[in-house]
Amino acid sequence: MESIVPWLAVILFAAAFLQSATGFGMALVCTAFVPLLLPVKDAIAFVSIACFIATIFIMLANRSGLSFRHAGPLALGMLVGIPFGYYGLTNIDGTLVVRILGVILMLIALAEFLQSRYKGTRKLSGKSGIFFGLIGGIITGAFNVGGPPVVIYAYSRPWSKTETVAILQSVFLTGSITRNALMWQAGEYTQDLLRLVLFSIPAALVGIWLGKMALDRVPQLWLRRIVFASIFVIGLNYLLQY
Repeated sequence: MESIVPWLAVILFAAAFLQSATGFGMALVCTAFVPLLLPVKDAIAFVSIACFIATIFIMLANRSGLSFRHAGPLALGMLVGIPFGYYGLTNIDGTLVVRILGVILMLIALAEFLQSRYKGTRKLSGKSGIFFGLIGGIITGAFNVGGPPVVIYAYSRPWSKTETVAILQSVFLTGSITRNALMWQAGEYTQDLLRLVLFSIPAALVGIWLGKMALDRVPQLWLRRIVFASIFVIGLNYLLQY
């Protein structure tokens, strides 16, 4: 199993760089590519642990922009939604999970492109944070890719780049703690899986450092478009081949 560590490290590096530079995307990238190396259930567990660790470091790197008042409604919705999505997954067979995941990845990619096209025209009420957090929590609980609803809300608010990234990390961390607790209780983590995370996570830390530099200096719209185009193709592949 150690033979796949270099590939996992490459995926974590790219995914952590994206999330550090834009505030989101790590779970999406990892969920698109890690199942090519691990069985679906092991891949979901691996991504869950890796994202939890990376989110802590990204939040610390942007702690000057952290606002619990702004993050609160999103985090509350996330906490409520995750158990619904997580326990709903247990009644779906693996093949169907992969196909549903493919559809979700495609829809997420399309949503990102639509958001980019109409950026600046969409105004969401601050009170709608709970709703977007709830939807994100349900998808997170089921597939660990529930970031986009939360991101759409966050990017509609008049926050600075640092504030947006920090607030997103605090919400994702809330969801990650909840989901990892459920998975740990269900016995989904093995020693082999934890070893893979330990060996590959240093690459994510490098990606976080470089991503923070990019966040401070470089516009990120072009990077998001490339990544989400790739996610759309991977989602289509999941839908057609399983």
